[in-house]
Amino acid sequence: MQEADLKVFLSKFKSLCLKKGEYFIHEGQICKKIGFILEGSMLCSYNKDGQEIIDEFSLDKEFITDYYSFLTHLPADKNVKCLEDSELLVIAYDDIQSLYSQNPIYEKLGRIMAEKLFINWQQKNKSLMLDNAETRYSKLINRRPDLPQRIPQYLIASYLNIKPETLSRIRKKLASS
Repeated sequence: MQEADLKVFLSKFKSLCLKKGEYFIHEGQICKKIGFILEGSMLCSYNKDGQEIIDEFSLDKEFITDYYSFLTHLPADKNVKCLEDSELLVIAYDDIQSLYSQNPIYEKLGRIMAEKLFINWQQKNKSLMLDNAETRYSKLINRRPDLPQRIPQYLIASYLNIKPETLSRIRKKLASS
């Protein structure tokens, strides 16, 4: 990528600072943006009968969005909120589409963003279907070793689809091994 192309691409991103507990995306709104977290942590969750079901965590140097809503223009069915004060670079749907039409290099960057989102989603779904709870936790920690220091244990348990007590037993077992 040429430096001029990179400058044009980056010029479409706007800085956004959110405080812990603030929402980047609300359930029911159409998602019109993709964020890149410069610093901070966020979680994506669904609301099932008043219970928060964790879909994903995003930390420093990761993308965040409700990609389905972003692509389809249908209301988001999940919330994205900050677990820590977070600084993001945000690009709007219209801006990214404009870039795609200007130069194939921007389409390539968009494809790379989409591929990263898909790979994360696929790894989690495969693990939920095939792995036991201990293996799911081990894979998560191997892939994202900083998670336990930044994300509360009860949220990690929800993400892994297990009870917090089960996660405590798994952590104790792994620590004694």
